Amino acid sequence: MKMKITCLTLLMVALMSVIVQAASRPAAVQDLRYSNTKDKLRIVLDLTNTVEYKDLYLENPSRLVVDIQNAILSSSVQKEFKVDSPLASRIRIGQFNPKTVRIVVESSSEINIFFLDGGPTGYRLVIDVLKVPTKPISEVKPPSTQPAEDKDKAKADAERKAKEEKERKAKEDAERKAKEEKELKAKEEAERKAKEEKERKAKEEAERKAKEEKERKAKEEKERKAKEEKERKAKEEKERKAKEEKERKAKEREKQNSKTEKDKPSTSSTPETPKSDVDVDLDKLMTLRGKIIVIDPGHGGNDAGAIGPSGLMEKTVTLNVALELEKLLVAEGATVIMTRHTDKTVSSKGASASAIEELQARCDVANSVKADIFISIHADSFTNPSARGTTGYYYSQTEGKKSIQLADCIRRALCEQIRTPSRGTKPCNFYVVKNTDMPATLIELAFISNPEEESIMGSIEGVLKCAQGIFDGIEDYFG
Repeated sequence: MKMKITCLTLLMVALMSVIVQAASRPAAVQDLRYSNTKDKLRIVLDLTNTVEYKDLYLENPSRLVVDIQNAILSSSVQKEFKVDSPLASRIRIGQFNPKTVRIVVESSSEINIFFLDGGPTGYRLVIDVLKVPTKPISEVKPPSTQPAEDKDKAKADAERKAKEEKERKAKEDAERKAKEEKELKAKEEAERKAKEEKERKAKEEAERKAKEEKERKAKEEKERKAKEEKERKAKEEKERKAKEEKERKAKEREKQNSKTEKDKPSTSSTPETPKSDVDVDLDKLMTLRGKIIVIDPGHGGNDAGAIGPSGLMEKTVTLNVALELEKLLVAEGATVIMTRHTDKTVSSKGASASAIEELQARCDVANSVKADIFISIHADSFTNPSARGTTGYYYSQTEGKKSIQLADCIRRALCEQIRTPSRGTKPCNFYVVKNTDMPATLIELAFISNPEEESIMGSIEGVLKCAQGIFDGIEDYFG
């Protein structure tokens, strides 16, 4: 029995806690609707909880005000109603402060307020605006016989009370506004400090990243120069050894030929001595000497070309690769003509040139110098970011077999350097390869729309590898 009483007590405590919590939660005003008859205007509010309210009457203009305490107005509730009624002209509702919903009825009639259970949300607050009935003649009081001094005293007392009420309301209104102003200033100050702290942290983060990026680039540049210096020395050493070996072999052949001439009859012919591996390597090193090669970095100036996910522009990639390729070719004795060395258009008309005029200006550069080959460098792009790979293009009617060979050699060597999938060597109708007079190719390095391949073309190492790949392909073509 004692255990049953204890359980019942705990249950009652829990129930009272739930009721208290439910009562403390703000009630949501979910809807406002009204009905209009000749003698009454009924306003119904759907609530999610019971509430307390205050009502008052204000003048100039005449209006009835009902403040619902501990309530929140739902955003779906219509805020204003025009009423076609002799009892009221308009109904307005709004969130007066964070915990008060205010209903204003523009009317000078009397109101009756009461609650009803049920409805869509469980609770309803009803405000009846009533027509004040006209009193019968029998109820009209005869003129007052009160002495004039009593009338003056009653009038003065009424005026005093009205003044006190007005001052009380004005004081409450001033205190409310002062409180709201204080809260607003405190909120603005907190937001300002939060914004400053956020900006400070963002600035520090940006500076940190900039410093790291600067250090990274400096490190990459140092490594690149060290690599170039190492490759240059290795190349010079190889050339020196090849030259010494060639000179030694030449002396040996000359000595051998001299001996053979003495030992053999004059009618016999000396067989041609086959070239050694060193001679073949040296000849290969010199395959580009005297070749005229036109390099065309695609786009430029007001034409950015395709743009990658991080903002890298095609015109920047093509120019960076072309400038590095030029260095490699010049070092091997080739004559290199660039359609552009900077971020600009090629046509003399500049930004006002049409697309055809700009492309023809690039073709004119190659045709005017009677170039041996023409290479236009581009970066591919597609709406699907997963698209990737390297493609070589040629125009079949201009030096068909040689153009195919050129495009194929460069595409294969480029794939080996930057490790991109091969998309093959394909015929095309591109203007710059169609309107040049020599073997020509348009090479798509990789997809700038693919984040991984964009990062390759945006790095110093990637640019150097792209240039090396094209250079290797040119050597294969002429070799």
